[in-house]
Amino acid sequence: MGVIRQAASLLRTHAAKLVLTAFLALPMVAAVLWPVDATIEQRELAPAPKKPHSLEEVLAWPAQAEAWTNDHFGWRPQMVTSFSRLRFELFHRFPTQQVMAGREGRLFLVSHNDRGERYTLLVACGWQFDRFERVLADLNRFEQTVRQQGIPAKLLVVPSGPVVYSEELQPWAAERCRPENVPMARLLASPRLRPEARALIYHPLAEMRAQRERIMFFPKNYFHWAGAGAAAVAGMTERQFWGRDEAFAPPIPMVAKEQPSEIRFMFPGINPVSMVQDQDYAGTTITPCYGAPCFPEIQPVMEKLGVVGRYLNSAPKLGPRLVVLTDSFGYSGGPVFSRYHREVVFVSTNMLVRLDEKEREQLRKLLFVPGSDDEVLFLYHDATVLANRIETDLGMLFPAKQ
Repeated sequence: MGVIRQAASLLRTHAAKLVLTAFLALPMVAAVLWPVDATIEQRELAPAPKKPHSLEEVLAWPAQAEAWTNDHFGWRPQMVTSFSRLRFELFHRFPTQQVMAGREGRLFLVSHNDRGERYTLLVACGWQFDRFERVLADLNRFEQTVRQQGIPAKLLVVPSGPVVYSEELQPWAAERCRPENVPMARLLASPRLRPEARALIYHPLAEMRAQRERIMFFPKNYFHWAGAGAAAVAGMTERQFWGRDEAFAPPIPMVAKEQPSEIRFMFPGINPVSMVQDQDYAGTTITPCYGAPCFPEIQPVMEKLGVVGRYLNSAPKLGPRLVVLTDSFGYSGGPVFSRYHREVVFVSTNMLVRLDEKEREQLRKLLFVPGSDDEVLFLYHDATVLANRIETDLGMLFPAKQ
């Protein structure tokens, strides 16, 4: 009995210490039982320290252990997301420099990189744009290259969210994003852009701004466009380049539903939603197919490229096969052209660098068929063009002969 009374006395004496120690140990227990999800933050978390094998490693071990502990203690993801949500609700700030909250509830992706220079995607507005001569040469080179290759190609430069909805940017950014002064407008107005090149380029900024009250070109929480906006621009492009109007083929039905942002992984804990209209192919004459299996003839090549698709339309009297080479805007942009064509093939060039020359030759044979009636469209958003993507892609698709 004496031992029990003594133990009880010790527990009473040290109860507060024991409770505090147990409370402080909870994150450690949680870290063991529920490891931290490394994707919750837009950075690389500190690795676990390794067993030291030298004096220098022994001296460095405490700092490495502290860094790992700071990044992996239990419930850190919940705390990070809670803090992000609180800061967004109070100050309308995102936990990343890649995204900027605009007015009217709109968000803008302003950088592809969470570290380094800020606002790089506002280059579409002219922000620190210093490549005028180089991009002008790209546009002239585009016309020269496709003419030499015998490819009937056109270039659609899609205005991105900041220039279409410039008034919804933060005031300081809106002042620097006047539609009449954006780089693409100045490039197309340059007297040094050859008329033959200008005839192959469509940049429908005026048309999109004029119709933005009735057409949702970009959902408020999206970086990319969506079905309704892409379909509208597809119609403008068909009319601009090939003279096909709205009566040429029946529209693809749209289904509206609330959807979260496609870039929500950049701001865990913040879940803005907006109404998005996407195409619904059920009951139409269009057979959609997305992914590498749509191209059994060169499936290994398409698996490397990733974002590819083939859409067949069995309706009569349609336009010829359309080949769309595109950046990330092609995921929604390519398929909506299937309203006008018996076949649409779209291929993202984002991963062309993964292909060796033999694989690129296989791709060229699929995409460019001499003597056919195919139509070809290069589809990029404005920031991609201003980053010299034309130079990069043409260099890989049509390398100079040695």
